[in-house]
Amino acid sequence: MGIAIVAAIVLDDAGSPAEELPLDPNPTSSFRIVALGDSFASGEGADRYFTGTDVARVNECHRAATAHPYLVADELDASLKSAACSGARTWHVTGRAADGTPLPGQHPNSRPGVFGGHPQIAVLRNLGVPDVVLISIGGNDAGFSEIGVACATPLLPDCRRSASFWLHRLDSAVYPALVRTFSEVRQAARGAPVFALTYPNPIGPEFCRRLVGVNREEMTFLRDFFVGRLNQVVASAAALARVRVIDLSDTLADHRFCEAKTEEEEAVNLIELRRTDGSPIDLGRLGLLGRGSLHPNPLGHGLMKVPVRAELKALQAGELKPLPPVPAPDQRPPPLDLAATRLAHPFPPRTACAGEEIAVVTPLPAEPGLRSVALTGVAPSSTVCFRDEGSRWRSTRADSDGAVRVPVDFGGDGPESVNEVLVQRPGGLWEKLVVYRLGAAG
Repeated sequence: MGIAIVAAIVLDDAGSPAEELPLDPNPTSSFRIVALGDSFASGEGADRYFTGTDVARVNECHRAATAHPYLVADELDASLKSAACSGARTWHVTGRAADGTPLPGQHPNSRPGVFGGHPQIAVLRNLGVPDVVLISIGGNDAGFSEIGVACATPLLPDCRRSASFWLHRLDSAVYPALVRTFSEVRQAARGAPVFALTYPNPIGPEFCRRLVGVNREEMTFLRDFFVGRLNQVVASAAALARVRVIDLSDTLADHRFCEAKTEEEEAVNLIELRRTDGSPIDLGRLGLLGRGSLHPNPLGHGLMKVPVRAELKALQAGELKPLPPVPAPDQRPPPLDLAATRLAHPFPPRTACAGEEIAVVTPLPAEPGLRSVALTGVAPSSTVCFRDEGSRWRSTRADSDGAVRVPVDFGGDGPESVNEVLVQRPGGLWEKLVVYRLGAAG
């Protein structure tokens, strides 16, 4: 039953005509806006995207004229240069790893004149001094895709079993990365105000079964813990980096899942899962949500533009509020009680792999004909365990580069097509991959 439901909500990416509106709604305007960051600023979730930003394996930044930065620029007769890119993480903005190692742009093979081939901060530096910078970043660092899939896949157990890992990652990794990113963007803005944008909460206050596969407790976790904590982390990092914040957390009110009266009034796209097709899977960069999943649609961006437009109008009128006092250098988001989200995720007995607990469970929907999955990002030379439903655990070993190929067997029907793989990441945490065959409906 679970697999049939999952297959029903999986949609292949379908091509659509390119956006015909100009990239910049007002290129000669004296008021210049620069937009940086991820899909919530690029406009992911639209029906069409600008030429060159929807090319598979070349540039999938998915910039749209329905994105709220574009709508605001159009209404304020402002110029807009958007380097925001779907899937972007903090290092795609700064061009540097946490240890300072230089990194290339998110899509190095981007066509000439299409942002994406270089780190976003390089685009900001090369554009001249803007009047304002908008940035939405942090959600992909926090694992937006893996969390959405883990909680929305009926096949998997309660996703809160990985909650402590996800929330700890927000505090231990995402927060310092955001402080670095916001600080560097503020310096590159050369005196122009920078606004960090929080994320809109896509789920209404009441439980419903509109989100297939998400139970009441998982919905509460997503709405009240994960999105809320992510926004706390964004706001706290912005305060320490001396960057202003525009709060978008409640902008979709009355139009969220389980809240809108009709599907047409929903401001967020439903979930699409991306299939595993046999290409190597990097465990450090799993991206399993299909295009537009859990992202604001054009209606949602129209709602998000309202507080952004208000702040930029205040800037134009010289009425910006002063920045709050500088917080202490060691200030962190307020402590979070994880007791309400904590569920044990026991390690399976009688395997050649040894661990106390599995930190993350990740589903991998696979093409029916797949015979093996190739994994990278595994702990070098570590033991990898695997089995198909009903069989005993077997093991193999990753090579010295952290790569391994694991066989899968989809010979059965329903749950009998499920395969499990236990892998250890370089940092030591254990992850279980649940690889399952898509049903005929998929």
